[in-house]
Amino acid sequence: MIKRVDRYIGKAAVLGILFVWISMTLLLMMLTLLGELRDSTAAYDTSDVLWYVLQTGPRTAYEVFPISALLGSLLGIGGLASGNELVAFRTAGVARLRLAAAGLAGVLLFTLPVMAVGEWIVPGVEQQARAFRISQLAGQLIIGGPTGMWMRDGDEIVNIRRPLMTVGRRGQSISFQDIEIYAFDTSENLQQVTRAKGAFFDAGRWTLEGVTEVDIGPDRVTTSRLAQRPWRTSVKPGLLESAVSRPSYLSLRVLWEQIHYLERNGLNDSLYRSAFWEKIVYPLTVLALVLAGMPLVFGTARFMNLGMRLFVGMALGGVFLLINGTAQNLAAAYSLPIALSTVTPSYLLAVFSIMLLRRSS
Repeated sequence: MIKRVDRYIGKAAVLGILFVWISMTLLLMMLTLLGELRDSTAAYDTSDVLWYVLQTGPRTAYEVFPISALLGSLLGIGGLASGNELVAFRTAGVARLRLAAAGLAGVLLFTLPVMAVGEWIVPGVEQQARAFRISQLAGQLIIGGPTGMWMRDGDEIVNIRRPLMTVGRRGQSISFQDIEIYAFDTSENLQQVTRAKGAFFDAGRWTLEGVTEVDIGPDRVTTSRLAQRPWRTSVKPGLLESAVSRPSYLSLRVLWEQIHYLERNGLNDSLYRSAFWEKIVYPLTVLALVLAGMPLVFGTARFMNLGMRLFVGMALGGVFLLINGTAQNLAAAYSLPIALSTVTPSYLLAVFSIMLLRRSS
């Protein structure tokens, strides 16, 4: 009987989560579509907007899944409570903690595949989507990929291997590291390869730092090194910054590489370290949110209508996100361990929810 109950509760959770997850993803994609249509131009037309929104779909689904899991479990399992089915299970001797565990098992069916999507699909698709949008709006070819971004600038092809976000006294900023510029003549013959450790924009112009220039002539190749040199390009700072993928959209492997690179160069890595631990804690966050909804299901859900359940779930999710963000900001302000500040809210929420379920069993 217990196995039947587990399957029954798990199925209710799965159906509820699936319904809410698809609905929220489509709603947010529709809002993105409406916002992008306002920015459409002759070069960035409706078909381009649709393609961009479709490309951002995996990222949207990944971002809304934790809240969808909470609302979906409240909807699915709460529906059983409304029909007094959970009361029947409790009367048969099934503990509330066991019923909650059955619901969590259904949540795990989604959580692991969603994590895989966030690790292997979202980063590449998101980079391509950002590069495609900026390319269409600016009329300048930009390609996003695992090695940063590529772009065409007149007779030059530029590869920015490490576009980074850092935090300083003025807030968040974009920096560009490990740059390669390939210059061609009118016959498309390679004439020069320029490698720079970094680039910055100041007083209306770009400057390359740590420059190595390789000039390719008909008879010989010469190499020269410069501490700095101007970078004559028509590329605007905003164009490049808009094409940079945010740390939360990168894979764990890339985040780990960026953290080590920033550490070696004495740069602030807090944004990437925070995003890294958010991905590590992602399954705990999902399970903690669903657990937090279980006391509401067993305690009062049979007296709640559908709208009230969704409202309580959104309020609970909003409060948790607020506390989670506050904990990370406090960690950054007082130099506390980022891993601890990221894990603690989800851990405490899960422990508190289990204590409530055990006490009421």
